[in-house]
Amino acid sequence: MHAGWVIRVLGPIDVLTPEGERSVGGRRRQTLLGALAISVGHAVPSDRLIDVLWGTRPPPTAQATLQAHVSKLRRLLGRDSIASFDHAYELYVAPHQIDAIEFERLVIAAREAAVDPARCQALCREALQLWRGVPFGELADVDPFRLEALRLDELRVCAMELELAAELELGRADLLIGKLETAVAEHPYRERLWHLLIEALADDGRRIDALAACARLRDLLAEAGLEPGDELRRCEEQIARGTWQPRWVS
Repeated sequence: MHAGWVIRVLGPIDVLTPEGERSVGGRRRQTLLGALAISVGHAVPSDRLIDVLWGTRPPPTAQATLQAHVSKLRRLLGRDSIASFDHAYELYVAPHQIDAIEFERLVIAAREAAVDPARCQALCREALQLWRGVPFGELADVDPFRLEALRLDELRVCAMELELAAELELGRADLLIGKLETAVAEHPYRERLWHLLIEALADDGRRIDALAACARLRDLLAEAGLEPGDELRRCEEQIARGTWQPRWVS
């Protein structure tokens, strides 16, 4: 594929070039490019692609129409971007030319850099800036994209948690509380986000609000038939006794 071009699937499927966005075409061509992108590095049998494009009732012209769609994608991406052999097609692009792969690489790097909060935060921000909406756009709820969309969204929330934890490590609790309140409202069953909210409130000296957040988490756990863990008990005890120490205090 042309240098500087990126296939984007972290939102509606399209192509980003140095000159701007380029449309892939209609729903079937988007589906074809998405199917090749999630299988990058592997050949996808044409029968599988026909099934993805038309389901169990393909038209008699399905094979020819598939070849026509591939030809149009080659004209867009470059002649050598899609190889064909043995009744199969394979997308040939560098890993960084697919935004989902680059996103995952950045999140892995951020996890490895967790001991350096500033670098971890920067990597998370770079990763999250690649997102433009629901992965695969309007195709997110159909096969073969459904499970991959869910996996990517789970990784997005993990990246968000990493970024918030890194920012808390940097002593920015006062700036985080609003973000964390929004995060727990959007993801009420992510205990990690609750713990970050409790810590941010405690770090900011808001002991009553921190204990209230502990109580909200306890209620949520009780509704699910779960007992609070040791970390929540420890936080409550230290906050109530006034012995809480922000993690960034040396």
